[in-house]
Amino acid sequence: MTEHDALAGLRDAVAALPDADAPGDFDAADHATRFEAVHDALVAVLADVDRT
Repeated sequence: MTEHDALAGLRDAVAALPDADAPGDFDAADHATRFEAVHDALVAVLADVDRT
């Protein structure tokens, strides 16, 4: 995975997070999955930075 791919993955994961102001039902499992994706994407970006 290139640094560009890792950053794009992080951007996509953050964009998938729910809007805090949006009305609707709170699905804890869905939120946890999305935040886990952000965490994984951030770890990938940091790993790429560490390799440079």
